Amino acid sequence: MTPGTGPLAAARDDAGSDVSTALVQAPDLMTFVRRGGRLPATRGDRIRTLIMLGRPRTCVPGLLAFALGFSYTGAAPSARMALGACLALSIGFSANLHNVATDLHEDSRNLPGRVTLLGKVGSRWLVVACRALGVAMMAGAVALGAYFTLFMGLAVVGLHQYSSPPVRSKGRPILGLWVFAQAVVFPFLFGWTTAPGRMLETLLAAMTAPLRSVPPPPAEVAWPSWRYLAMWFFLTLWFMAKGTFKNVPDYDGDLAAGVRTSATECRDRRSAARLAAGLTVAAYLSLVPLVVFGLERPRILFALVWLVPVIANCVRLVRAGDGASSNAVLTTDMRISSGFIATLLLLEAPRPENLAFVVIGAAILFGSDLLELDSRREADVCRGIIPESGVQLRGSRGK
Repeated sequence: MTPGTGPLAAARDDAGSDVSTALVQAPDLMTFVRRGGRLPATRGDRIRTLIMLGRPRTCVPGLLAFALGFSYTGAAPSARMALGACLALSIGFSANLHNVATDLHEDSRNLPGRVTLLGKVGSRWLVVACRALGVAMMAGAVALGAYFTLFMGLAVVGLHQYSSPPVRSKGRPILGLWVFAQAVVFPFLFGWTTAPGRMLETLLAAMTAPLRSVPPPPAEVAWPSWRYLAMWFFLTLWFMAKGTFKNVPDYDGDLAAGVRTSATECRDRRSAARLAAGLTVAAYLSLVPLVVFGLERPRILFALVWLVPVIANCVRLVRAGDGASSNAVLTTDMRISSGFIATLLLLEAPRPENLAFVVIGAAILFGSDLLELDSRREADVCRGIIPESGVQLRGSRGK
């Protein structure tokens, strides 16, 4: 492809800015981007686009999970907590960037507009940004100690292998859901490792005491560790279910690309939506056993008031007939998920710093929506725009 030719064009989006639109039927843009080409854009536009690809609105549950994990330590707010919170936010952001870098083929079907966004940043520059962010994340983790560094190392490898070979866990239905859940589980662990105390040692001592024929730690000492482990299980199940929900809007594109997910393993989109709906409701209800077994205070069950909008949104997902309509349901699901974990956090630990976390999370979520700092907008899933010729492409090497 030579500059100024080919079936690529500048089309006007809703905001009136120049946007090139890629079509599945015209793979030239995808090929151009894969080869390292960059679409014309200002530096400011490229920075904004990079933020869009990182999807900050999806990082809010991870931030609140960090605050929840930190609350179990009983530690006072500190600069360490602030650094840990920033690193927790970076997990989801970095995972989203890696996902864009590796999923060009699927995105050309599910989210054609995302291919254009990647074209503005450039695939090579996106990889550079991912590596730089990874180095910064590890450096911050080292400053917070050995436990934090260990879990950050696992997180960096995991988020890379979610989309990349050789593991590419997102193409393995069960493993993919488990790794996806780490978007909140690792931040939850970060919360504990910011001020670890003796929780891990106490838990291990309690679990291995029968094997070592020694008395276990006193119940009042071990109870915080067991509570933390129980919440870890809950968050894992909750976000695995969210993974099944997230896979439904991408059903058609993933199926066409041969990607095995919890959705494409079902016989059709409707079946995938029903499975996701059932698992989602069950995951929320798995909070009840934590109270039944005395691992959490009964008041946290008030968070289940969110089941009303959850069930309503599940009905919308089942009724959605295509990727575009179910994508709108997914947008609502993120708001519900953020609201639920914010409520859970404030019920578990009603402290001023946690209220501040909720306010910051709300600002990120609704600010991202207001400023359209997301790469899953309605404009990005639109199809059928016929491109005109004449976009000047920089970095093309020819076809």
